[in-house]
Amino acid sequence: MPGLGHSPTFTDGGVALFAGGDYTAEGGSAEAEGLLVVGGNATFAKSGGVFNVGRVGMGSGIIPAAGSPMLAVGGDLSVGPGVTLDVGHGLTSGPRYGGSVRVGGTLDVRGRLETNGGESPDGLGRDAALKPHAGFGGTIRKESAALGALKATGTTEAKGGSVTFRGAGPAKGGLQVFEISAADINNVSTFTFASIPAGSSVVVNVTGSRAVTISPMAVGFDNDRVDVYGSSKFGEAASRILYNFTDSPSLTLGGGGNFMGSVLAPEASADITASTNGRLYVGGDLTTRGAGNESHNYPWNGTPPFSCEPGEPGKPGEPSTPDEPSTPSPTPPGTPDEPGGPDEPETPGATPEQPGTPSRPAERTPSATPSEPSATPSESAPPPGKDGSLATTGAGPTVMISVAAALVLAAGAAIAFMARRRRRA
Repeated sequence: MPGLGHSPTFTDGGVALFAGGDYTAEGGSAEAEGLLVVGGNATFAKSGGVFNVGRVGMGSGIIPAAGSPMLAVGGDLSVGPGVTLDVGHGLTSGPRYGGSVRVGGTLDVRGRLETNGGESPDGLGRDAALKPHAGFGGTIRKESAALGALKATGTTEAKGGSVTFRGAGPAKGGLQVFEISAADINNVSTFTFASIPAGSSVVVNVTGSRAVTISPMAVGFDNDRVDVYGSSKFGEAASRILYNFTDSPSLTLGGGGNFMGSVLAPEASADITASTNGRLYVGGDLTTRGAGNESHNYPWNGTPPFSCEPGEPGKPGEPSTPDEPSTPSPTPPGTPDEPGGPDEPETPGATPEQPGTPSRPAERTPSATPSEPSATPSESAPPPGKDGSLATTGAGPTVMISVAAALVLAAGAAIAFMARRRRRA
C-alpha cells in the first residue's frame, strides 16, 4: 500500500467511511478520502473553509473513479454557511469529471457545493441514493460477528496506557487474531504489534458492551514506528490492522494523533478528533471534529467486504445547465497549501499522462442519476488537471507549533504525536 501522497494512485469503489446513522463534520474537520456513505443525514457545519470528500490534499491516493459517487446520503444533505464541500477536486482528465453526490432527501446548500463536473441529484429516496450499499449496515454486523467468533492466535498485554499484541500464529500470510476487553483497551494511547509474520493481516477483537475512548499517540509495528508520516511502512501498517468493536455502544478517538488501522463498530456511535488511516465503519452516528481531522482511505486486506473494489468511470452524461457555474480556485501548480507541515513523502505512483482539455465543471448538476462504478479494475485513477492543482488542505500556525512540540518530545521520550494539518478558515 502507498504511503501518504498528493496524487491519485488507485481507483477504489468500496466504502471508505460508513455511518449507519447521521454524519456530522464540524470544528476544524478537514477531509474524508474515498467513498463516504451515510444512512441518515449528513451535515457539513465546520467553522468555515473547505471540506474535501473523495480526493483529498494528501492521503493514500486510493479514491473512487472520476465522476462516480463519492458521497451517498440516505437522508438530507446540508452544507453550512461559510463551508465549501469540495467533492472530487482536480479530477478533470475525463471522460468523466469530479465526484458525484447522491442524496435521498433534500439538498440544503447555504455555503458552496463543488462537484467539479460531477452530478448531485437529490430526492432519490434512501435505497436509490445508497445503491449498491443500502444494506451495508447489515454487512458490517455480519462481518463483525464472524470476526469476533475467531479464536485468538496471539497474546495481548495491556499495562499503563500501553498494549502489546504479540503474534504466535502461522509463519506467513495467515490472519493474526487478538482479543482484548473494552475495559482494557479504554484509555490506551500506545499500541505495539510484535512478531507479526510478513503478509499477515491483523484483527483485534474488542469484547464487552462498554464505551471506549482512545487517544492514539504512538503505534509500533514489528520494531518500526509507523504512525508518523515519514514512515516507509505507514500505508502497509494501516492496511493490515483492523479493530473490531463487537458490542461497544460508543467509541471516541480523541487527541490529534494518527489512529492506524480500520475500525468496525456496528453497534457504536463514534466521535473522532484523531485522524484515521483505514476504513471506518460505524452502525450509529459519526461525528468528526478537531483541528485538521482527516480520514485516509486504506482498505483492510483481511477480508473481501473491506478490501478495494477497483472501478472505472462510465461514459460522460449529457451536459446540463448548472444552477450557479463557478471556476474552481486551485492552489499554484504543484504547490499544496500546507505551510509549516512535516516533510512529505515522495508522491507514489507513476508519472501521470497529460490530460485532455476538460469541459467546464459545474457546482451542482441536478440531472440524471450517475452510473454506479463498475467492477472492472483500473490501474490508476485519473491524474489531476493539467494545472497540477491539489485539493486544498489547511495547515495554519497550529501545525508549526505541533511539529516543534513533537521534536521536543522525541528528544525526551519514545512516544510523540503530530497534530494534523487543518484548513484555513
